[in-house]
Amino acid sequence: MRHLVRAFSLLLAVGFTAGTVSAAETAAVKTMAGILISLEHFPNDADKQALEAIVTSSDATAQEKTVARALMNVQHKASAQDKPKLDAIVKDPAASPSVKTLAGIVSSLNHTASAADKEKLAALAK
Repeated sequence: MRHLVRAFSLLLAVGFTAGTVSAAETAAVKTMAGILISLEHFPNDADKQALEAIVTSSDATAQEKTVARALMNVQHKASAQDKPKLDAIVKDPAASPSVKTLAGIVSSLNHTASAADKEKLAALAK
């Protein structure tokens, strides 16, 4: 009986751990991915409001806030002031893969995301 309880406990713990590893993207990542999918030249007013909510959110990470600020400042491409910050996120081994993807796309943006980038963004927006 004890072995059965231990085995069940172990399976339950593994299930919770696996659930966290494959957890959905954060709300900030989903929002920015959605904005980038439809972005043309610069974010519209509704996009800017959503990005401002990320910047002021207590739930967003510092890196998510940096990407959101950079995306708010986009005028056809990332600003010269934001590019080094985005590139630093891309190179940061501690950054999440999703935030690295967003930072890389915003950093290399030229009026709109490429078709390949939009595929990556669609996966993040789910």
